[in-house]
Formats: sequence, C-alpha cells, structure tokens
Amino acid sequence: MSNVLSIDEFRQKPRRAQSNTKDLKLVVFNRSELDLILQMYGKKVIAGEFRDYTLDFSPERASFSCIIKYGRIPDYHVVKWRKGMNSIGRFGIVSRVGKIIRCGSKLSYVLNILENRFQLSKAK
Repeated sequence: MSNVLSIDEFRQKPRRAQSNTKDLKLVVFNRSELDLILQMYGKKVIAGEFRDYTLDFSPERASFSCIIKYGRIPDYHVVKWRKGMNSIGRFGIVSRVGKIIRCGSKLSYVLNILENRFQLSKAK
C-alpha cells in the first residue's frame, strides 16, 4: 500500500529571502497618524493642490510625500523619525530641498502649517 501524505506535507513551504529582515525594524505610521495625514491630503486633492503621493519606510524614518504635479519630485514630505533620532520632535515637514519647515512631537501641530501654507499663498 502507498503512504498517505497530508496536503501540508506535500506542499513545499515558501522560501523566504535570506536577508536579516528580522533585525530591521522599520519606522511606520500607525493608523491614527495615517488617518490625519490622509485627511489633510484629501482636502488638498479636492482643492486641486495635490495630485499624488508616495509612502516610504526605512529603519530611520517613515515618509508620506506629497506631489503637486504628476511625474515630479515630491514637494513636501511628512516625516516620522525613529524615537530619539530628532531632538526637536518626532514628526516634521520637510521641503523638496531638504529644509525642515516645522517639527514637533504632535502630528496635528506639524500638519497645521501645511494646510495653512497653501491657503495663505492663494490669497496673495
């Protein structure tokens, strides 16, 4: 008689990359932080000011980049640094050229300047 194998024994287990992904701890936005960012982004899309976005996660920082025109470099980055990496706050808005526009420990405080900046520039 033949041996009976279970499906789990028959199927090969998927091979994972041999990199040290267990050692890498990426900085990510949690659900409430991403909700705040997407609310601000949605308002800007409706107003016709933002066109696209990108997300980037690394061991040093998480970044939500706002693009004003298609196919261009991101104009603003909403950044969350790893704890202890930035002494002036965990969150920040960084311009296209790398200049830190605002930093703080609360994301809502940091995003406030990005919302007001475009409203003021339209009034001129």
